[in-house]
Amino acid sequence: MGFTLNTSILRTPTGILKILEIVLVLIVLMICRFGNDGHRKTWGSDDDDFLGQGTTVGYAIIVPAVLLTYLLGANLSILELFINFVGGVLFIAVGALAISYYQHYNYHYNYQHNRYDGRATGIAMGVLAIITGIVFLIDFIFAIKNTRFSVVQTRIGV
Repeated sequence: MGFTLNTSILRTPTGILKILEIVLVLIVLMICRFGNDGHRKTWGSDDDDFLGQGTTVGYAIIVPAVLLTYLLGANLSILELFINFVGGVLFIAVGALAISYYQHYNYHYNYQHNRYDGRATGIAMGVLAIITGIVFLIDFIFAIKNTRFSVVQTRIGV
């Protein structure tokens, strides 16, 4: 038994958006994990941090899995519409939280490296998270526009 991969999906707008989502999510995840001079970069308060890390790790698992299902021949599902919409909202929210936190970040000047510690990478992480959220919403709108929804009515006879 062999597997056939539908690689033509990678040349469609849906496939291109999925690849872009994977790349952006992984960049945000790497900044979150290693952006503080090799240590973890916080998203803000403990609650903000929990939401930011959960969003990035969760979508770093979900989006490649969705792309893999496309490669194996699956079609768009209603679940993916929800994943795209919720991903857009979550990434925009955590990006805004990170920007808000690092704009008012009580940073100090590092004379050894001639720079302010942590502020720029925190704001960059927030901006990239917002861009990632916008890509998810574009994918959501594109999927809604190109999806035919059919309503199936069933009647139970009594």
